[in-house]
Amino acid sequence: MDEDLLLQFERLEETHWWFRGRRLIVRDTLERWTPPDPRRIVEVGCGTGGLLLSLQSRWPAATVTGVEVNPRAVARARERGCDAREGRFEELPVEPGSTDLLLALDVLEHLADDRPAVAAAREALRPGGRLILTVPALPALWSSHDEVNDHYRRYERPPLTRLVSAAGFRVDRTTFFNTLLLPLAVLERAVLRRLGRRPSLGLTVPPRPVNEALREVLALEAALLRRRDLPVGLSLLLVATRPGGDGRDGSGHGGEHA
Repeated sequence: MDEDLLLQFERLEETHWWFRGRRLIVRDTLERWTPPDPRRIVEVGCGTGGLLLSLQSRWPAATVTGVEVNPRAVARARERGCDAREGRFEELPVEPGSTDLLLALDVLEHLADDRPAVAAAREALRPGGRLILTVPALPALWSSHDEVNDHYRRYERPPLTRLVSAAGFRVDRTTFFNTLLLPLAVLERAVLRRLGRRPSLGLTVPPRPVNEALREVLALEAALLRRRDLPVGLSLLLVATRPGGDGRDGSGHGGEHA
């Protein structure tokens, strides 16, 4: 990744409606499901460190570590004051059983085989530690958008739950999100297919009124998700716990939503 492209991604994290809206949903999820007084938090696929900075601010007593395959992104995250390490999800550069919370936001779909990565997440977490995942949903929506972004798959809810359960996790919550924009996304894919056009990498921020309106849609979803799961959407959110622990797993703070 060259420097210009890297800086574009960094700007996107701070301004694009998708990253800002997803961050709202993830923030609420963290507030409910993070184990009390976490000592170590790991984000896989940390990019240039945008979320790491927020995690450091929210939990200043914790060691917050980012893992990223791109060496230029790792270097940039370190420049921003983050503990970022070069590494792959399947071979996490952290000590086994050292982690209280592990996040992987839209990472699994980029792996040819997602099973070793989920197994590695369990190995990194202590008993009672939490895993938070987001992935693109609904294989029926597969399009050139996924190909451009180097995806191997989109997920359905039951297979994702089985994948994580088979690795030895207790699944606490699985819900769709990015629901309200689903009709628009279906229409966009149909139009591009009809015109024979491929989507871009999505490095362009929409005009400000559009960008803010789309971000507000996800903010509304964040409010809905505090009360209930959503039945369908462009993305899936999963929270799981490595069983066992010393009473610090926060299991009394959450549970499967109705």
